[in-house]
Amino acid sequence: MAQGYVLHVVSHTHWDREWYLPFQRFRMRLVDLIDHLLDLLDRDPEFRCFHLDGQTLLLEDYLEIRPENEERLRRHIREGRILVGPWYQQNDGFLVSGEATIRSLLIGHRIARHFGGVMKVGYLPNQFGNISQMPQILRGFGIESCIFGRGFLPNGSCMEFIWQGADGSRVLANSLVFSYSNLARLPEEPEEALAELRHARDLLAPLAKTRHLLLMNGADHLEAQETLSAILEAVRARIDAEGSPDEVVHSSLPQFVEAVRAEIPCKEGRQDL
Repeated sequence: MAQGYVLHVVSHTHWDREWYLPFQRFRMRLVDLIDHLLDLLDRDPEFRCFHLDGQTLLLEDYLEIRPENEERLRRHIREGRILVGPWYQQNDGFLVSGEATIRSLLIGHRIARHFGGVMKVGYLPNQFGNISQMPQILRGFGIESCIFGRGFLPNGSCMEFIWQGADGSRVLANSLVFSYSNLARLPEEPEEALAELRHARDLLAPLAKTRHLLLMNGADHLEAQETLSAILEAVRARIDAEGSPDEVVHSSLPQFVEAVRAEIPCKEGRQDL
């Protein structure tokens, strides 16, 4: 049987703290999102994990309104079911100083560790470009990978590559070429969900160096898709019945990065014509 693709479905939200609504209006939505997320994780052990957009500031915004939920939040973070950090907030790369970028990582790490764990992926989903020193800054915090949403990929380039910073520091990078919402919502009907997954696969596969493809299940201010576990279970049953070589996993950004790292081509030794 031909080797298929592994479709990594990653649950997340992208959170603009203040944008077309003022901060407090968005905070009302954030409180609803995390309230519902905690309930979902409590009742559905198959819902693997959810990413809070790499920003620990959201924890502070939430707990100022819901201090009674701090232990529930900590428990799910400790168990790796809510992934937080490494940033305090998502900086714009060209509007702030390098020091502000470093401080965002420093504060983000402190808060995430306080709650039980830091997601060690340099997640940059919506910055309007990235500074050349970003690999150096990430490596300074022990972060060896980066997933970014904007940036230039020349024709013929792949999504995965080694990004070398101005000082020579390197990180494994992956471009979200079809945005951080390329699988924002899966249809409830299994056949439609499978068709949506395969459409995303067909868009990403020509740009991939490995068989691992990143499908981001979320978008701006979207809550977790509560029926995702059941949808993925039904989709897997159809894939198995067809004898398809593809796999669908409810994944995380760290899991995806390590899967890519294990398969990305590595060339060594002498090469002759």
